Amino acid sequence: MSGTEKAMQGVADTLREFWAHRPVRPRAGRKLGGVATGIALRYQIDPVIVRIAFVALALSGGVGLPMYLAGWLLLPEEGDEVSPLESLLGKGGSSTSQAQTVLLGFLMFPALAFTFGSGGFQVIATIAASVACIYLLQKNRGHLAPASTLPEAPVTPVTPPVPGAPAWDPLGAAPFAWDLPEPAPRPQPPAPRPRKPRVGAVTLGVATLVVAASAIAGAWVPWFTVPHVIGLVIAVLAAGLLVGSFVGGGRGLIWLLVPLSVAGFGLTSVGFDGPLDLGNVEATPKSLADVKTRYELGVGSVKLDLRELPDSGSVKTALEADLGELVVHVPKDADVTFRCEAESLGELDCLDRKADGGGVQVDGTDLGDDGEGGLKIDLDVLTNVGEVRVLRG
Repeated sequence: MSGTEKAMQGVADTLREFWAHRPVRPRAGRKLGGVATGIALRYQIDPVIVRIAFVALALSGGVGLPMYLAGWLLLPEEGDEVSPLESLLGKGGSSTSQAQTVLLGFLMFPALAFTFGSGGFQVIATIAASVACIYLLQKNRGHLAPASTLPEAPVTPVTPPVPGAPAWDPLGAAPFAWDLPEPAPRPQPPAPRPRKPRVGAVTLGVATLVVAASAIAGAWVPWFTVPHVIGLVIAVLAAGLLVGSFVGGGRGLIWLLVPLSVAGFGLTSVGFDGPLDLGNVEATPKSLADVKTRYELGVGSVKLDLRELPDSGSVKTALEADLGELVVHVPKDADVTFRCEAESLGELDCLDRKADGGGVQVDGTDLGDDGEGGLKIDLDVLTNVGEVRVLRG
């Protein structure tokens, strides 16, 4: 057998051992189904770390949702013979009702559809990383067990002391010494305080280096956008938490990982396609030549005032933002053709035509108070998430 085959065989044996001694979902101390608490008790790590890991996986393409449901279905509850799914197949008893098991199974379908619909390669990579984490847990801490399952230490019988004998001679073997004073106990030096591993500090240092290197590389490589850099930092923090779960320490990284995960999820949902531009854009062109063909921004507000343009001629422009506010002021007598759209979620108010919600659009032509004639304006106003307004006067 080659070295690769032996390595694969070792991985398979470790995963089989994980299944044979899989975690048990406790009845006490759990928040939902007890999956995170059961894993934490099985491998003697902080339950908060496991819960944060599931939340991070749920925010990373939704992988955490079907994984938690799978744990609920496949891990037995405390005091049960088998898991809910095995009980449904007639392999033993479980306190989870068959109706609840069927409901959990039905919930797997929308969870899997949402997960694999959000991005195939990312989902497969996340699942592979999760399996690798399970392998590492079983490989390094599989020999551990919850305190409630450890055998009790044997009790050594103690011979009762002779009545009246001093503590240093409980059997009374030296009668001539019975009247001697008790020996004074020797003072014990204080135990040295164990040094905690500096997992948190090292992880923050690596994350800082990643941000700095990404900022430098972003000048030449367009891939290093804000969402991608946040994803790299989340990966570093998650790795630090994983190392901290083995050696102790690094728990404070949770308070940085959670808001970054939420921010990364929000930026990913918005769907930025290019470099992320932040800020505000304000323009008041005074001639037709001053009007740009496009005013574009990543996150922020774009305000375009066309009220100082001449009373004749024609102009066409577009405003676009991924996340933010777009406002256009047009002259009272201009003939305006407009198309306003919010692709994901937004609120539209374009020359008294309004809409709000997800994937909404309004369009039309407004000739102003004086009817047709005068300056002609053609507007395209698009946002992914935000507010769009086209105001007259």
